[in-house]
Amino acid sequence: MLRILATSLLLLYSSTVFSATRIPLQDLVKHEDIQQVKISPKGTHLAIRKLYEGERILVFMSLKPLEITGLLRFRGKEEVGNFYWANDERVVAEVISRKAALEAPVNYGSLYAINYDGTMGKNIFGWAAGEKQTGSRIKKAESTYAHATIIDVLRDKDNEILVSTYPWAKDWETHGEVLRIDIYSGVRSKVTALPQVGGRAFTDGRGNLLFANGTDRNDNVELYRKAKVGWTRVDNPLLDRATPVGFDADSGEAYLVLDRKGQTEQLIKLDATGKYSPVFQHDISDISGIIHHPLTDKPLGTYLHPDYPEEHFFDEGNGFAAFFRGLKKAFQGYRISFTSFTDDGNKGVLRVHGDRLPGDYFLVNLQSKKVDFLLSSAEWLDPNRLNPMRADSLTTEDGLRIGTYLTFPSEQTAKLPMVVLPHGGPHARDYWGYDRQAQILSQNGYLVLQVNFRGSTGYGDHFYSAGRRQWGGNIQRDIADAVNWAVEKGYADRGRICIFGGSFGGYSALMNPIRYPDLYQCAIGYVGVYDLEMMYEKGDIQRRDRGIAYLKRELSENEDFLRANSPLYNTDKLDLPLFVIHGEQDERVPVEHAEALLEQLEEDGKPVKTLMVPNEGHGFFSEENNRRLYTELLGFLDQHIGIGAAEKRER
Repeated sequence: MLRILATSLLLLYSSTVFSATRIPLQDLVKHEDIQQVKISPKGTHLAIRKLYEGERILVFMSLKPLEITGLLRFRGKEEVGNFYWANDERVVAEVISRKAALEAPVNYGSLYAINYDGTMGKNIFGWAAGEKQTGSRIKKAESTYAHATIIDVLRDKDNEILVSTYPWAKDWETHGEVLRIDIYSGVRSKVTALPQVGGRAFTDGRGNLLFANGTDRNDNVELYRKAKVGWTRVDNPLLDRATPVGFDADSGEAYLVLDRKGQTEQLIKLDATGKYSPVFQHDISDISGIIHHPLTDKPLGTYLHPDYPEEHFFDEGNGFAAFFRGLKKAFQGYRISFTSFTDDGNKGVLRVHGDRLPGDYFLVNLQSKKVDFLLSSAEWLDPNRLNPMRADSLTTEDGLRIGTYLTFPSEQTAKLPMVVLPHGGPHARDYWGYDRQAQILSQNGYLVLQVNFRGSTGYGDHFYSAGRRQWGGNIQRDIADAVNWAVEKGYADRGRICIFGGSFGGYSALMNPIRYPDLYQCAIGYVGVYDLEMMYEKGDIQRRDRGIAYLKRELSENEDFLRANSPLYNTDKLDLPLFVIHGEQDERVPVEHAEALLEQLEEDGKPVKTLMVPNEGHGFFSEENNRRLYTELLGFLDQHIGIGAAEKRER
């Protein structure tokens, strides 16, 4: 049964009553049960992606009466990925697969279509879509070794969609194309080739191609505009760094997010003549998303994330902006976003999420203003027992503003054992929101510090570029500055600090103690990069020309520089307890990184705790393996910075 929540009760979500009862680890490592909910074009059905017996499946439900009408569950190693309502009876879903020894699902770009009653299921794109062609002249579906991105569901054509493809070439250097695909038969026809590698096409939402992007062999982004025949390179170099995000059918203007050199991103309007005008730009934050009108799909506002999430409207959208602000006020302290709307714009599915809520879904009637609860992503997690995340910032000596997030143990705020949790990337970022690692650590008594160091995304080109060739330099200084800041604020106990991170965060987990040996009592590297030279030889980045260009730009080719900034060649400076964790099927950062590091540490005579898991890749996926990981990690932390750890070290 679905719970119905009256609008007047929405303010319950702003409750700040917390319980000191610890949430069991097995509850925190569980994957979210409900992962996506979308409403059909006429509002008669819901499509729900959920976990069932450890697999992602798609469940269809009618709204009146409220009952299951069908489902999609693949057998073997395939699962349901993202999905779209192509018409009122049929959904097209991305197919994600499991490699033989890699438990984290991988999206190979195949598409599968099925009706809401579970009938007429068919592979319509990908390697499994081919049908044997006999003497008949009737065209049949063909196998395609490429990744497909749905770029338009063609609302005026119930049986077709437009996709943009990215071929599986060995070097990933082959141009894709735009295809029109029949969602019932899988028969496809070519619309046009793409002008450049590594990008996709964009439409006006009504089936008309407008733009395409891609990158040259030096990894420089290029933007093209559709011409009568083929594509024309946009003649303004500034617009090469612009990404289409919407279209206004009334004015004929396209909306693009412009990545401006030395500045934060700017939303612009571009008319048919190529003239553009600015719409909105934030001082601190890049644009993290666009708010569209539920009926016309015209851009009305932006999502931002300077510290806490924000929204900015530049168009009232005939009252939709005011309605959105009302919902935001009702769900105060949480972030809201619509996953989908009906074609008439009268109903939508709203996702509500935050630091203590992985995500709840509501059915919103935009006419009556009624809000009904639908489903919870993780109903076993009580928001009142989870720990809030606090946003803050500091300024470096060279004037950069560094954003931080702090997650405190329940009812504790001073002189705490602290775990520093640098994010991966380095061109990624941490956000205010539910963070499983932060909850696991804070639930067990540790203050968690997350740092959006220079090079992180989301703060403008100047901030992003400041991290270039600074993996072992100023990025590490930013992390160390944030640690000292937390100590000076009185939050952290200087004698009980450990650093733990994955991928680039794993690199930082070892590189920061190398650069700042007096800061930490222990370090934990998780699927980390430990040899920068090896990135040119192993892993999936170096397989493409554009990947090599990225490495040259971000790291350097100088052997001395690479070694000076690699943990592998600086193990003599690692004089603290170490824990190295890796998946043996990791393609992004091959296990050879960890093996080389462990061999060098053994040669140095330095003890190290290890956890090497054969059937995991770049980040552990299975709940069983994650339970083992965090059980061992918490034991390691308790030994070195937990209660009584200082006394243990003195014995």
